[in-house]
Amino acid sequence: AYHEAGHAVMGLLTPDYDLVTKVTVIPRTNGAGGFTLFTPSEERLESGMYSKRYLEAQLSVALGGRVAEEIAFGEDEVTTGASGDLQQVRQIARRMVAQWGFAFENLGGGPVAWETPEGNGMMQPKVASAKMEQDIDEQVKRIVERAFDKCMATLTENKALLDAVTARLIEKETIDYDELLAMRDAHFGGKSPAEFSTSAMQ
Repeated sequence: AYHEAGHAVMGLLTPDYDLVTKVTVIPRTNGAGGFTLFTPSEERLESGMYSKRYLEAQLSVALGGRVAEEIAFGEDEVTTGASGDLQQVRQIARRMVAQWGFAFENLGGGPVAWETPEGNGMMQPKVASAKMEQDIDEQVKRIVERAFDKCMATLTENKALLDAVTARLIEKETIDYDELLAMRDAHFGGKSPAEFSTSAMQ
């Protein structure tokens, strides 16, 4: 339950991210122990375009399950349940650097697409040198590390909400958007996360 709660809480606390429509721990037929359903905005669906900020948020939300397990049980008790999430994170981060020009520093003097949308597989022409491949891997590592750190900080700071969502999932198995929103608002005393952060800094 902590795993799915981690995804849901990160989605709830990430500005301008997709709506957390539902979270459940009811197992699916494909073997997954549960899932968190996100619904993109109509504008994002129609455009099919994603900003760097959105993609960075997507990485942090995808890491929410793994990070929540680590916070709750310790690093040595993290399960293999995050395997699919970690693959998704690496694929997104790789495309950010190698296809979309979203590296920390420009590689090659400016934003460059070093591979096609099909990836850099055996049938694709090699554009990047071996040294550039190393640089791309290093940039991917840094992007993922930053997303992990953001996720860890957010869920640690809001562990009470993480615990509450987990307990509710154990009790009810499924939580919808309205209930998640009510839990978030109660956690922040009726304020939005942004308003809470602003007042806390004053």
